[in-house]
Amino acid sequence: MWDLLWRQARIRIALGAFLMAFVGACGGSQPPVAPGPPIPADPPVELRSMIEECDALIVALTTFKACPNLDEPDREDLDAWIERATKDFTAGRKTPPEANAQSAIALACSRASKSVTAATARCHNGRRPKDGWYEPRR
Repeated sequence: MWDLLWRQARIRIALGAFLMAFVGACGGSQPPVAPGPPIPADPPVELRSMIEECDALIVALTTFKACPNLDEPDREDLDAWIERATKDFTAGRKTPPEANAQSAIALACSRASKSVTAATARCHNGRRPKDGWYEPRR
């Protein structure tokens, strides 16, 4: 019985010390830090027309396909992407979308073109690393 009372007393003492430390740490004796200056927005992207941006994407894909460090399955995938992009962009030329859609498509083609250009630069630095996460097609 005395053991139980002694344990309860130790728990109360520990809990009291914890609460005192917690309340003391949250005293708020220091003033809050002033906010920093606002972060400026990214500058607007200079876009060419939808046709020019999407043609640049096809050129970037063709350039990426010419990388000597690509595997044959990757080249086959790029052939399919180039063929699909050419068909889609040809359809867009036949019946042009409205102006807002054209600017959105131009922005998407521009972003994709920049991504493929970066992938081309990486490809020229050597073969893709083979690790446990990458499983080549069989």
